[in-house]
Amino acid sequence: MAQKSNGNESESQPNLEKENFNMKWPPNALFPLNLPSEKRNVKQEVIKDINSSENYLINTGFSSLGNIIDIFNTEVDMSTINSVRILLGSEPDNRPRKFWKIVDLQKEIKDYWLERGYSLLKGGNIIKTIEYIRTGKLHFKISDNFHAKLYIGESHAISGSSNFSKNGLSQKC
Repeated sequence: MAQKSNGNESESQPNLEKENFNMKWPPNALFPLNLPSEKRNVKQEVIKDINSSENYLINTGFSSLGNIIDIFNTEVDMSTINSVRILLGSEPDNRPRKFWKIVDLQKEIKDYWLERGYSLLKGGNIIKTIEYIRTGKLHFKISDNFHAKLYIGESHAISGSSNFSKNGLSQKC
């Protein structure tokens, strides 16, 4: 329970100016940053953390289906995971399109996936991802106007500006 301050320092609160105060920042190498020159990125830390947790929470402004399929089928050992919960938000600038052209949806979907390197030959990863969702290993929620980025495992929490996207997890800040 918080104590009401009367202007005097409370014995139970640490004095940050004392020389013997033991709290120190961890070394810079432990902070997840996208630093290509040091061959470091946020993705490496997030993947390690997911793989060392039975349950994981991802709060992100946005992601892509392609990134989710790739990560949870090639980099995460889903056999050791009970649940990964992903809360997706939205980009802060979500202006509506002024003109919606008529498209052949089947062709647009096919072109979308082919441009990203997905084909029927890679359909197994898509089917596995659907199975992860169906069995509750991957669980999604969507919240409008949510743009925070937070990754919480059983032994770590990561907060910053990295969305759960290819660029957010890997590209230079």
